[in-house]
Amino acid sequence: MTEQSLVRVNSFVKLIAELDEMVTRMVFERYGVEKYYDSHMESTTHTLAILKYTEPQKTGTNEGLPNHTDKHFTSILHQNGVKGLEIKTKDGEWIGFDPSPSSFIFLAADALQVGY
Repeated sequence: MTEQSLVRVNSFVKLIAELDEMVTRMVFERYGVEKYYDSHMESTTHTLAILKYTEPQKTGTNEGLPNHTDKHFTSILHQNGVKGLEIKTKDGEWIGFDPSPSSFIFLAADALQVGY
């Protein structure tokens, strides 16, 4: 990876981290626990994962990755046109989700889930 590419990726990560911090603050404020926000963010590590989903094959599995939930607090996703995102319903069913190509999806991951 070139130095210029690293600078671009680092800039992207900073913007996504700012988005995460802003939305997380909104969640904490909404639930009346904003006094815990600073300590939560101090213990937070942001990780960038780039996953490449391939087009579904005519034979075999259509899964790019096995069905899973994210174990951390939040996830921010951006899809590139490959329909890989599925949402797990409270009944345990996985349903396809096709967001706008320009969307960033903010998900409450397992650590933020409230029992339903």
